[in-house]
Amino acid sequence: EILGALMSMIIVWMVTGVLTYLACMRLLHPDYDIDATVMLITSACAVLSNILLSVILHQTGHSHSHGAPAREHMPAPLEKPALSNASLRAAFVHVMGDLFQSVSVLISALIIFFKPQYKIADPICTFVFSIFVLATTITILRDILTVLMEGR
Repeated sequence: EILGALMSMIIVWMVTGVLTYLACMRLLHPDYDIDATVMLITSACAVLSNILLSVILHQTGHSHSHGAPAREHMPAPLEKPALSNASLRAAFVHVMGDLFQSVSVLISALIIFFKPQYKIADPICTFVFSIFVLATTITILRDILTVLMEGR
């Protein structure tokens, strides 16, 4: 479980690093073309997929029915809250990062679609996404390293 979470975080950080590098290259060499239509379709599909995945992952861990009467809706005393598992939390953060990136790409695609001269929106959105992802994964990485180092 913990090694899976660590691998997920390493992959997220590696992908973020590659995307940041590519964004820097686009700023340094602005002679690139962007097909905004393909970018719009792809990012819209990614947004929908990530919303579905985040809902599925967030529902994992619930052991009760949302249609149950109020008196039967009480969780068991020893029930773990949703996303208490480190691997599940890492997967959820991974999907939320992907969702944020997809929304970022969708926004930049809309900007580029209507105003092609503003193609700089693509690398700017990548930088914003990268900062967000690194900030949200720090606490999970700290938890993972605490477990791996047998900390308290």
